[in-house]
Amino acid sequence: MKETIYTQTLKRAADAEGGSAALAGLLRVPQNTLERWMSGRAQTPVRAFVKALERLTHHESTGAAAPLPAANGEPLVFRMGQLLGRCQRCDGTQFDAADPAAPVKLTSPLRCRACGEHVIHGTLIAQLAQDAVLYAHAMTAARTRRQAGGRQAVAHKKDLAS
Repeated sequence: MKETIYTQTLKRAADAEGGSAALAGLLRVPQNTLERWMSGRAQTPVRAFVKALERLTHHESTGAAAPLPAANGEPLVFRMGQLLGRCQRCDGTQFDAADPAAPVKLTSPLRCRACGEHVIHGTLIAQLAQDAVLYAHAMTAARTRRQAGGRQAVAHKKDLAS
């Protein structure tokens, strides 16, 4: 399965908690459910993802979880499926660590490359997760409308044929 922000975050949180069983207990889900989320075979609910982010943030602040390596001047881009993490000020999608030499933690300030706006890494990721949920709901609603329209067209054709 493809690595995503979801799978990476859950794996890091499980490592910090002492294993997937411990994280599953914290999130109050069966371990096999968590493992499906961690492998990308099932969608992680946003509440569970945000709780895992919060725990990982806590572990990073206490030194129990290793932060991500420094970006080395490369732009930071955050993707969930087709969605990108975006600056709320200018809609930019590329960020830099405020301190390029430091490892990137969820509490690290990031700077939008387009406008210079500052955002906290974990906040950006949590907002992206919320956006992904809204996008999924919108796509489901659009598909439902298309299917309903198709059924109405078929029914209308049958009425005309009668």
